[in-house]
Amino acid sequence: MANFDTQVDIIYLWVNSDDINWQKKRRESFRFFSKTNKDDLALFANADGRFRDNGELLFNLRCLEKFFPDHGHVYIVTDEQRPNWLVSNNKVTIIDHRDIIPKKINPIFASAHIESYIHHIPNLSERFFYLNDDIFFGMPVDTNWWFNDKLKYFYDNEPHENYKELQPHLLSPINSSIQSNLWLIKEYKNYIHQNIPLAHAPRPYRKTLLLEIEKKATDLFDEVRSVNFRSWDKPGVLVDFVPRWLEHHQYAQIIQTDYLYIESGSKDIEMKLNLLTQKFGKVPFFCINDTCDDANPDDIRLQLVKNEMQKLLPNKSSFEI
Repeated sequence: MANFDTQVDIIYLWVNSDDINWQKKRRESFRFFSKTNKDDLALFANADGRFRDNGELLFNLRCLEKFFPDHGHVYIVTDEQRPNWLVSNNKVTIIDHRDIIPKKINPIFASAHIESYIHHIPNLSERFFYLNDDIFFGMPVDTNWWFNDKLKYFYDNEPHENYKELQPHLLSPINSSIQSNLWLIKEYKNYIHQNIPLAHAPRPYRKTLLLEIEKKATDLFDEVRSVNFRSWDKPGVLVDFVPRWLEHHQYAQIIQTDYLYIESGSKDIEMKLNLLTQKFGKVPFFCINDTCDDANPDDIRLQLVKNEMQKLLPNKSSFEI
């Protein structure tokens, strides 16, 4: 069994969409993007729900302390922002985009672009978790299970067709799967692909392996880093391609597991939140995806989610003022 440094750091991406300066940057950047790249925009790539802050990070850190109290340093990657409730201490560091993204010219609104650089965060531990702020641990974290022997990643529940090229009408997780298949089967003749997207889940990584993959797949990294809004023809690399590359090289295992995926915009949101109450503490992870898109921030569905999280996680974390 591999012997690693025991520390496991945590990385989040975060944005405050109520920030007037950020809103101006988004409008101006999208206006410029639309002039030459509008047909490349991925589904829902510029919907308000893609950026809206529903308090996910605050509750995520409460959840982190509850289920993974021995976590390492926390890094929050932002664009010239900071949560107004966040304390200043030696457990958390704000990482500005400019700290890790070289020669940054345009503001970046594509998480796939930003996350492709996270392994370059200074002083990052060899082993770390990357979590979108809407992805939560749902039970006590056993780092030996997540990291030792093989890194653990997870399939979604729904397979997709065996597409031979990227598709503008498909959601990003499916195009990411297609891209992985096209690249890996070309590079490795014995590669076998499962036509199933990967789940919205905590993602364990080893920094040295990411640096190696970045050198081997420079074309994919360069493509996703060439756009500042999510584009269907340049899917993310970190969340699908990397796990499949790692599995092919015996560093990882992609499995099915029992988890909860909740869409705030779905008709059965109340039923799903009730299910979360029942499974909280017993499910390895859950995701609450903001699919209310361009709804008002006071939308009743978003309020239901906030109320549920407050009930499950009522106590402040040590990260809060």
